[in-house]
Amino acid sequence: MKIVGIIKEFDKLGRIVIPKEMRDLFNFSKEVEVVVTDQGVLLRNPKFILVENSKQ
Repeated sequence: MKIVGIIKEFDKLGRIVIPKEMRDLFNFSKEVEVVVTDQGVLLRNPKFILVENSKQ
């Protein structure tokens, strides 16, 4: 895989937008896992999905 990068600015609320082409390339859906490493920040598909349990 070749390396592709883009520079994005934070919006007024401190968010960045992941371009649709990159979301499609990595099959991101509604959720993305954010991991902090020694080399920076890693975005990846979650290994699990949180499900709300209605039983209490």
